[in-house]
Amino acid sequence: MKLLEGVSRAVVVAPHADDDVLGCGGLMARLGRAGAKVHVVFMTVDGFHHYGLPGGVSFAERIAEIERVAAHLRFTWEIFFPDQGLIEKLDTVPKRDLVDRFEHLFNEHRPELLLLPSYVDYDQDHRQTFETAFAAARPIAPVFGKWLIPFVLAYEQTKLNFAWSDLPRPAAFVDITDHIEAKLEANALYRSQLRPVPHVRSPEAIRALARIRGSEIGVEYAEAYQVFRAVL
Repeated sequence: MKLLEGVSRAVVVAPHADDDVLGCGGLMARLGRAGAKVHVVFMTVDGFHHYGLPGGVSFAERIAEIERVAAHLRFTWEIFFPDQGLIEKLDTVPKRDLVDRFEHLFNEHRPELLLLPSYVDYDQDHRQTFETAFAAARPIAPVFGKWLIPFVLAYEQTKLNFAWSDLPRPAAFVDITDHIEAKLEANALYRSQLRPVPHVRSPEAIRALARIRGSEIGVEYAEAYQVFRAVL
């Protein structure tokens, strides 16, 4: 983590509103409190009905949740496809269009750290998000007019216990012992997404994964990441 302590600009790519906190909420809290500029890109946000969510949730309610989480974790944000009925349908959007949008965004924000969802996720929205953002982050030198992001990492979530391929071995760990409560509080602010035990996204499951990752590096709580690029 010492290699990342100098990060002043980060972009988090989240397929849906809550993936950001589930995957890297601890690191986001750590960066935000250190004064770094963190920008979150939500791919699609809609009103919808979900398993375990009686009555559903409206688009306006989802936006209000994002605003509360953003204030709590100190990040700016935008939505690529707001209220367009694309939840679980991002695979219908042409990949070339998404790559172009990501390239423009990366050149605009010039992040030193890019955080992506895992590519082994069973959810087609997550895979489409990873593949297109990853392509946009390909290594083309600034001399050719493109920003090269020094650190490109992918975050994990508790739901990855059900994956379509072998899980990648974590290559980077972030101590979030001092930020686990901020992560869980942010998760609670996504009220419509909260689920009780034994749901895989329950607060207890989130804490349990952080404790396991912490034990792997000798701390109380941690987040784990796959590393695709690290310019040292």
